[in-house]
Amino acid sequence: MTPLISLPKDTPQKLLTEFVDVIKLRNKHDWIKLKQVVVSKDIMGKDKSYFGDQIWDMSAYAAKIQINKKSKFDFAFIEDSEELILELKLIVYGWIYQKNSTRSSHIKIQTLVNRLSALKKVYIFLLQNNHESISALNDKRTSQALDSYLINKKLAQRTLEHVYAGINSIFRLQSWLQIDLTLSTLKPYEHALKLSTKTPQQTLSIPERIADELYAKAIELVEIYYPHRHTLADIENDLQDNYLRGKAIVDFKVKNGSWKFLSVPKSGYSTAHRKAQEVNKAAPQKCSSILSKYSSKAPFQSIKTATSWKKLYGRITTACYICCGAFSGMRDSELSVLKPNSYFCDEIGGHTFHLLQSRTFKLGEKNTTWVTAPITEKAVELMKEFTKNWRKELLEANYEKESNYLWLNRTARSKLPVVITKWPDRLQLFSDSYGSTITKDDLVEAFRSNPNAHDKIKEICSLGKNWPLKTHQFRRSLALFTTRHRIGNSCALKQQYKQTYLQMADWYSVGSITNRLHDLRIDSDFQHLLEKTQLEETANKFFDMINSDAPLSGTHGKAIMQMREDLPYIYSSWDVIYDAVKKGTLTLHGTMHSYCKNGYDCDMDGVINPAFCVDCKSGGSIIDEAQAKNWQEKHTRLSSYLKTQKDLSPSVYAHCITQIRAAESVMSDFNISYEQYKHPIEVTQYDKE
Repeated sequence: MTPLISLPKDTPQKLLTEFVDVIKLRNKHDWIKLKQVVVSKDIMGKDKSYFGDQIWDMSAYAAKIQINKKSKFDFAFIEDSEELILELKLIVYGWIYQKNSTRSSHIKIQTLVNRLSALKKVYIFLLQNNHESISALNDKRTSQALDSYLINKKLAQRTLEHVYAGINSIFRLQSWLQIDLTLSTLKPYEHALKLSTKTPQQTLSIPERIADELYAKAIELVEIYYPHRHTLADIENDLQDNYLRGKAIVDFKVKNGSWKFLSVPKSGYSTAHRKAQEVNKAAPQKCSSILSKYSSKAPFQSIKTATSWKKLYGRITTACYICCGAFSGMRDSELSVLKPNSYFCDEIGGHTFHLLQSRTFKLGEKNTTWVTAPITEKAVELMKEFTKNWRKELLEANYEKESNYLWLNRTARSKLPVVITKWPDRLQLFSDSYGSTITKDDLVEAFRSNPNAHDKIKEICSLGKNWPLKTHQFRRSLALFTTRHRIGNSCALKQQYKQTYLQMADWYSVGSITNRLHDLRIDSDFQHLLEKTQLEETANKFFDMINSDAPLSGTHGKAIMQMREDLPYIYSSWDVIYDAVKKGTLTLHGTMHSYCKNGYDCDMDGVINPAFCVDCKSGGSIIDEAQAKNWQEKHTRLSSYLKTQKDLSPSVYAHCITQIRAAESVMSDFNISYEQYKHPIEVTQYDKE
């Protein structure tokens, strides 16, 4: 039986370990053999971790071959209880070989490490209360005490879900573990919701001003050092070559026995530390001497020491990472496995698209592509050149998978380069170095942009402090900015973010509409100009109708024609008309079929049927020549309709014929020729019997 965990693609058979019946060994109390059971191997296929170890190193089985806490089972927290540590190790061993999921038989090692981390809280409770097994929770008082213990921890709902899901995972193993669990299984979400005092908080989007500054600095660093990418690689190669020369001298003297003191421990110093000191002394040049060859030229003036060099390439690396993440919306897991050849561009429909190709893991591991910004090309090329020799070293050392990654770092001259994993620390350092402090306006925007994370903002965002920059914020911020500024929509985001549901894209964009509305600004001068123009246009319309010989129709239109011989004061001059319009005593609202001067006093009959406006009972309708032509078209259209319809209801006929007669009345007023509509009468002759 081999492990049930989800293994990286093309995992060599030599890395697999065989299942051992650890339950049988436990029951026989064969502790020696039990402790010697092999749990994991290293990437070379050698035994790495044993059942008796406090830490099980599962690095070779992780999605990314790297040594970090995400690929290690750590049992040290429970070492004070032999019973509990044995039980917990058996549970984890069961996850690996027996049953680790209700949905499938395979699960990632990182997921199991996270599950142990959640279950750790339960076993700490058991340890503190002198219990020797998870079966202690069979007692209702003990399980209630656990609930109280977790409530007092003030854990987030999501964390509590993981805790109770971890307990449920033991139920799936109880027959194999031979543990008697009589407590009923829990529904993690419902139970966590009942106990949690904290509502789940969404990932924060970055306030736009802060994002502008951080992204601008990242772009600036890439733009500055991209033309010097070969020089950056040369500096690193010179420093490493100098170290290797010094190391070769020291190794030779140790090997021929002339430097035996390096093999004898000295109080306060490790042998490795003493050897590093001797290597530095034996190196042909000092680091400062090597760097001085470059520091006289821009942009390397600040590079004086090994420490300043390390800081520089650390910042450049973070800047390149920000450019790739901020302008693609990729998840951390997708960004982390970018390769030197991940960037490419393609022309579609005459437009050039900048693209990044990587692997996505959320819904099954597969290659996919993201649209990104042009700066990403320089960021990838910069890192590609800078890490070129590091990748060669890893390949020569048989670390083939690691040699394909873009994000590498050398933590020490004596060690091989490693894949960078601690991005949160690097991002926070970048924010502290280049970001301005949070202002009141930034906090206001943060609350407005993150309606589902107000508690988190209060907890981690402080006035006068630097923004707490996290990896997933790039993804959230891009979605919000895209929707806020109408660069794209939810459908485009769903495709870009490789999501299954449109609702998830909307979830990432939450807060964008609120910000868009907030961005609206009223131009008071322009608003005043529009209002003044509207008043003048109304006054001009009245003035033209009064001082013209053109015919008018409608009840008030006919009244105006009669007034032209003897104008009332309200129509006596343009200024008087304008003043009345400005005060609101004269109003004019128009449609395609008529104007109305009655304002809010209109009886609104014309809404039901435009014909009522022709002979308006409230005396407010005015019809000019342009509207008369619309009535002419209406007459033609409705007449044709009635002639072709053989089966009409009385209500439809009434609605049409009233408008036809109204149109005929208007056309008569304007001397427009027309044929009066006569509805055809069908005569039916009946034979007399």
